[in-house]
Amino acid sequence: MKYVVKGTTMEIKLPRSIGYKGYSVECTYKPADEEDKYWLSMWLKRSDIDDKFKIDSQEIDTQLISGTKENIRNNICSIVEYACRSGFFTEYIQRFKYTYECFAKGNEILESECLDDKD
Repeated sequence: MKYVVKGTTMEIKLPRSIGYKGYSVECTYKPADEEDKYWLSMWLKRSDIDDKFKIDSQEIDTQLISGTKENIRNNICSIVEYACRSGFFTEYIQRFKYTYECFAKGNEILESECLDDKD
């Protein structure tokens, strides 16, 4: 999987071929107290919106994963790849879309009311 490294955060593009066009997952990892373990948090992003949707009521997931400094990025890619194949992100993408559709509708209503107040 293709990714961009941003310190201890990786942005991994989700595959278009399975319906995730324009989406990526931002994965932040930090060492845990246990040896060869890391805390991994994931956020869903859409390329046309400058906002993140944290998975699992805004955060997709935070979990303790195995890894070393040398292989943690490959392990994260494997987790994201498995999540893609299993359809794990589908619910979160639907929730993301719904949230922004609600925002757009609400914004239309408020703008309409503001225009009515000016008339």
